[in-house]
Amino acid sequence: MQFLCNKCRGGALQGSAHACKTCTLTTYSAYAYCVCCALEKDKCQSCEADMQSGRTEENVTEVTAARAAYLNEASATEAEFNASIADIKDEIDAWLKVNQEASGAYEAAIKPYQDSYQTAATALRTLQSTGAAADSEAVVAAQAAFDEANLALRQIADKESKAMWAPINEARAKIGEEKLKRHEDAWRAKDRQLRKAQRRLELVAERICGHLGVDAAYKEQLARLDEQFG
Repeated sequence: MQFLCNKCRGGALQGSAHACKTCTLTTYSAYAYCVCCALEKDKCQSCEADMQSGRTEENVTEVTAARAAYLNEASATEAEFNASIADIKDEIDAWLKVNQEASGAYEAAIKPYQDSYQTAATALRTLQSTGAAADSEAVVAAQAAFDEANLALRQIADKESKAMWAPINEARAKIGEEKLKRHEDAWRAKDRQLRKAQRRLELVAERICGHLGVDAAYKEQLARLDEQFG
């Protein structure tokens, strides 16, 4: 159940997620607010227009209390996670740092080639969309530029991938699979608990939004009834 104005209701959702504009909960990338913040603010999740939904202070208090319960559970879950890996935390932090630095170096190295590939691909598609003949000088040149950029990107990606994995594998061997598995298992357990806690909070807000939506639809139908029959 979303908290959307009539203008935004029914629009296509983007599948990815990001943090809410005013809290740490995740929401669809098309939305500014999670359903909880939108309800508290009485604003559309998407365009942030005032909803004037009729939500009461009691509704806000209920969501606020549910959020406090979520934050307490999230804090306890984080503490439990940290305690479970306390004896290997320094090693895990070092491992994560190696991964971050190696991945960052890889991304930085291939970005110019990705940009060149995208530019060549766009130029070729643009020419093709004009109906230019495949054997025309312009299309042949654009195709050659695309092929060259594609090859260069694949070659640099292969080279930099090897450079990236060398320190990662070295660090992995140093820390050992047992400790890495402990960290991974603990992180997954934390993630499951956090997602469950977040969903419980969202359901509180969604239940209230559902009631508000039913009430608004009922009032709208009553108004139409008066218009139809006078």
